[in-house]
Amino acid sequence: MLIELLPALLWIIAVVMALNIIALTILRGHLFVSRLRRPPVYPVSWTMVAAHVVSFAMAIVPFPVYALTAGMMDIDVREFYEQNALIGAIIVIVLVMLEILVMYLQAHNAMETEMDRRLGLAVHGNKNSDK
Repeated sequence: MLIELLPALLWIIAVVMALNIIALTILRGHLFVSRLRRPPVYPVSWTMVAAHVVSFAMAIVPFPVYALTAGMMDIDVREFYEQNALIGAIIVIVLVMLEILVMYLQAHNAMETEMDRRLGLAVHGNKNSDK
């Protein structure tokens, strides 16, 4: 019974992990806040990059686990996995690509924050030197 559930449990873990990474990146990157009202955004942390790599690995793991354990499963369970394998693969691929997209958008917002900070320092620095 556990062998039959293992690929599905691993897939669910991969999906939940990807959704958490996407949600955290959206929150940290303030992706849905206009530039004028956006608080400072910091670059994507190395922890999030590592989590993305782990998420990518977890997205792949259920498929070879199924291939290795399929012989120990009931025929009905194998048919279920085989019917839904393409849909499951598409879902995890889309989620991993969304992770990359939101990380890019956070990095873009962080770049805008840094650019605004430096331009602000340059403008205020020039005003102070004119006195």
